[in-house]
Amino acid sequence: MILFHKTWQWTPADTKNDVSFSFTCPEHTEELCLTFSFSPDALREEQACLPPIEHALEQYYDGRDRNREPMEASGFLPLKNLITLSLSREGVYMGNAHRWQASQVHVLTKEKAAPGFTVPERLEGDWEGMLHLHAICTSACRGELTVEAVPEGRESDALVSR
Repeated sequence: MILFHKTWQWTPADTKNDVSFSFTCPEHTEELCLTFSFSPDALREEQACLPPIEHALEQYYDGRDRNREPMEASGFLPLKNLITLSLSREGVYMGNAHRWQASQVHVLTKEKAAPGFTVPERLEGDWEGMLHLHAICTSACRGELTVEAVPEGRESDALVSR
């Protein structure tokens, strides 16, 4: 049963913003499966990547002499989009998926939870989530999130091997 599904379009102007979502998980749910993807995963054109990398090196190099510890902007290619997902259930923080992968599946049951998340005492109830747009480096980035509740006695349609 699909509890939540939405697609978004982001641009670099959305960097350092959060996108909230919420859903209610019904009783007798055996598994909660969140499938999240975004595309493209990175800006790969070197000429477009180098100016922001140079700017970041100048801003965050802690005032060290770059001639003494050379850092080449080309060593930081490509510039990856970074979007993370966090969850809470009825106001209790359940964890965060801080991943670089552009295609992610996170499964929670009463016995186990995807890495980065706490095993929930109960699945049913009100859940809140947040997509943290740490960096949108491409001119456009499409995101999609689906939250599925698997009733007791059924299997999820989602791939759980990613």
